[in-house]
This record gives sequence, structure tokens and C-alpha cells, in this order.
Amino acid sequence: MGRKSRAAERREEIVTAFCDCVVDLGIEKASMGEVAGRLGMDRSSIHYYFRTREELVVEAGRRIAKFYVQRTEEAVANLSPVDRAHKLVDYLFGPTFHQPRLSALIDEFSTLGNRDPFFEEQVVEIFRQLERIVVAVIDASFADCPTRQRHSTAFAILQLVEGTTVFTSLGFDVSRRLASRQAALTLLDSLS
Repeated sequence: MGRKSRAAERREEIVTAFCDCVVDLGIEKASMGEVAGRLGMDRSSIHYYFRTREELVVEAGRRIAKFYVQRTEEAVANLSPVDRAHKLVDYLFGPTFHQPRLSALIDEFSTLGNRDPFFEEQVVEIFRQLERIVVAVIDASFADCPTRQRHSTAFAILQLVEGTTVFTSLGFDVSRRLASRQAALTLLDSLS
């Protein structure tokens, strides 16, 4: 596999700096000028790679979704379907799923998404990416169950994951995560 082009590397640097700005300053203050300043560039150079802040937000959303999807896929790869569903729950409620900086980014996008449909759309896409993999694993693991029941279980598990992430972000102890994991396993057992 070849080396990334300098333009691709620069785009990644810009997205990283933007994400850092959002986490450090909030979405409202994460301007193109702030990103440029952090990188020692002028603002027009940033606009060469991303014409608008919205393009940066879309790319940041893609990065977040890609991170969670890849890590989730890796956690369940090469397992039998039944083992895969249980391993998925172990991963989603385990200590490595929650990523504080990515969670903070999603929270910032969500906050603005309450007022701006563009940001709402970005957050929805992040969650849809994760939803696709959870549904696919549960569908493959419990193919004999009715589709509606499988999907309801997947959606309920995702709600537990989101609630657990919020509690983790707020500093609640591990007991919340373990209780959510147990509830998710009970949901899986109901499919058997």
C-alpha cells in the first residue's frame, strides 16, 4: 500500500485540529481561523482543503463513524454468529468502547443539531453507521427470530449503549455500565 499524498495528510491534520478545537472550545468557537491558527497556517490555506466549515463537520462525522465501526467490526470478527452477538455486547459495554474525546465531539454536534438540521443530520449518520453493524450482527446471530424482534432488540441495545456512554462521560462508576451490559445480554437471551 502506498504512502498517503501530502494533500490527504494535510486534510487529516486539518480535521484533527478541527476536532481538537471543538472539544477544547465548543462547536460555536471552532472556527476555520482557530483551526488555521493551531496549524500555523493562514485561513485561506484551510479553505483550499475545505471550502466551508460544514465540509469539515461532515469529514469529522465520517471519521467518528469510521472509528466506531472499524473497532466494532474488529471486536466481533472471526467468531461464530452466536459468539459474535455476545462478544458485541461485551465490547459495547466494555471499558474500551467509550472514547471521551469522540463522545465530546458527538455531544457538541448534537447540541448544535437541536437547532440546526445540518448538524442533526451529521449526528444521525454517525449513529446509523453503528446501528447498521449492530443490526447486522444480531440478524446473523439470530436468523430464526422474527426480523421485527431482532431489530427491536438491536435498537434497545443501542439505547442502552448511548445511556451508558452518557453516564460514563458524567463520571458515574462502572456499576452503570455493568448493569447495562447485563440488560443487553438479557435482551439477547430473549432471542434464543
